[in-house]
Amino acid sequence: MSKKSDQVVKVLERIKPRWPLPTPVKDLNLLEHGMLAVLLRHFDQRKAEAAIAALKKGYADWNEMRVAQTQEVAAQMLGLGRRAPRSDVDPVLAAARDVREFLQEVFQKTHGLELEFLREDLSASSKLVQQMPHLGLASGGFLLWLAGDRQLPVHAAMVRVLDRLGLVTRAGLAKKARDVVGPLVPEGSELRFVQILGEVADRWCDTRKPVCWDCPLREDCPFGKKVAQEHKVQLERMEAQRKRDEAKRLVFEKKEAEKRKKEAERLAKKAAIDNAKLEKSRARQAAIDAKKRALEDAKQKKQAELAKKRALAEKAKADAAKKAAIKAKSAAKKQAKSGKKR
Repeated sequence: MSKKSDQVVKVLERIKPRWPLPTPVKDLNLLEHGMLAVLLRHFDQRKAEAAIAALKKGYADWNEMRVAQTQEVAAQMLGLGRRAPRSDVDPVLAAARDVREFLQEVFQKTHGLELEFLREDLSASSKLVQQMPHLGLASGGFLLWLAGDRQLPVHAAMVRVLDRLGLVTRAGLAKKARDVVGPLVPEGSELRFVQILGEVADRWCDTRKPVCWDCPLREDCPFGKKVAQEHKVQLERMEAQRKRDEAKRLVFEKKEAEKRKKEAERLAKKAAIDNAKLEKSRARQAAIDAKKRALEDAKQKKQAELAKKRALAEKAKADAAKKAAIKAKSAAKKQAKSGKKR
């Protein structure tokens, strides 16, 4: 076994697929095998096959199912007819949504709901499969494997992964891809190879935005090491920039705090001065008001004393007049008595 073949074996051992691939079923066409692959994300093979059988019985064709509501599809999967309470279909709603979205994806990409044409041109078919993210490259590779009479399907995403791993060279590989890739695959592991390479391409090895730092193969992948190192450097730069920004923010906040403190002190000092002025003004006004009141009180007292004196003078005058009147009356009586005696 060559060194490259050994590396392929390591790849197959290191990557754990998220979902299993179906065991081919004789009576299912390619579209239905795609549905089976999608349903295996939720059920085992037996339940997935039973769900497809129930859906085929419940719908006249797959287009009728494609335009149905998810809850209705779930009810049909369980053999409950078109209408069933939400509580009864909750356990299979996610599976119903996935398989319906798969049909929708096929319809949008092909304007139909059959995939038998994949058998006619595997090269064109591989391009189509790579444009179906809901199906995914692992399941798509499985359909290409079936369409090619169980021969190893080689697509651009697979070649991209192998090229980045340093196992093949993409340049000029298009026409002889299978001849170059085939010898790398351990005998009897073709389908697993397709599944694992599709899994890597789907999850980490994107054309434009690979996430090599998360990929389990990065230590054995020249491209992955480079991207992971660049990512590490970028993260370090970002962290350094974050620290610089944080330091600037702290300095700015400190300056702002000092500015606010000075402004608060200025305002407090101004308020104290204003309060002192106000208190002084109030005290001065209070003194003026007190003086005015004292003068007014003295004036009123003087007026009262004058009024009292006038009253006493008037009384004395009245008393004098009364005495004079009495005296005059008395004198008049005396004079009258004297006139009678004569």
